[in-house]
Amino acid sequence: MTKKVLLIIVEGQTEQIVLEDYLDEHFGNSTIRFDVQREDILTKWDAKKNIPNIKNSVGRVIHNYLQKYKFLAQDLTAVVHITDADGCFIAPEFVQVKSDIEQNLYYTEDAIFVKTEKRKEQIEQRNEMKANNAKILMAHDHFSINRLKVPYQLFYFSTNLEHVLWNERNEVATEKIHKADTFIDNLSGSIEEFLGEFLPVNPALSYREKMKKSWTFLMEGCNSLQRGTNVPLLFEMIKSNVQK
Repeated sequence: MTKKVLLIIVEGQTEQIVLEDYLDEHFGNSTIRFDVQREDILTKWDAKKNIPNIKNSVGRVIHNYLQKYKFLAQDLTAVVHITDADGCFIAPEFVQVKSDIEQNLYYTEDAIFVKTEKRKEQIEQRNEMKANNAKILMAHDHFSINRLKVPYQLFYFSTNLEHVLWNERNEVATEKIHKADTFIDNLSGSIEEFLGEFLPVNPALSYREKMKKSWTFLMEGCNSLQRGTNVPLLFEMIKSNVQK
C-alpha cells in the first residue's frame, strides 16, 4: 500500500534540516515531503502591489507542488504550514527608528528597530499584512483541493526559528544552514522535547485549546517578539490525524 503524503510548507531550508529526520523516523506511516518557499507567503505582494488573497496563495502553493511531483489531492493526508512570527502582532509604536543600527532591520524583545521613517512605514505595513493573513490561516482547518477536503494547520516560530533554537533573533542569513546542522548534531534529546520547552500554553490542555491559546498568546503585547513556538503541536496533530 502506498503511503500518503504529509506536505510541510516552510519558508526556508533550515526548518527542513531541523525537522525532517525526526519526522521521517517517528511518523513512518506517512511520506514526509517539504516544500521550501524561500520566501514568506504571508507577506508576498503581487506585481501590482495589491494584497493577494492568502487562501488563494496557499492553495496555489499546494496545487503547484502536486503538479510538479505528480501527486493527486487524494495522496495528501494533510498540509502543515510553518511561518516565522517576525513580531508581526506588535503595535506600530513598537516599530522604532534607530539610524545607528548596523542591520536594516533589528529585532529585540520589545521592539523592531529600523534605520529610516520609510522603512518603519514598510515594516508596519508588513506586520499588518502578515498578522491579518495569519489570522485567516489559523482559523482555516482544511483546503479544498480538486473538491477534496485536505486537513491544514498553520504553526509558528517566534520571533523566528533561529530565535527558538539558539536564541538569536537577528541571525545572518548565510549562517543559518550551518548553524541548523550544528544544532541538530549537538542536540542531546529529541527536537520534539526541545521545542516543547517553548510551548507557551499548558501542555495538559486539549489539542484544540492549545492551538487556540498559543495563537492568542502570540497576538498579545510584544509576545510575537518573544522566544516561543507552537510547533510541538505539529507532532501532536500528526499523531492524532495522520498516524492511523
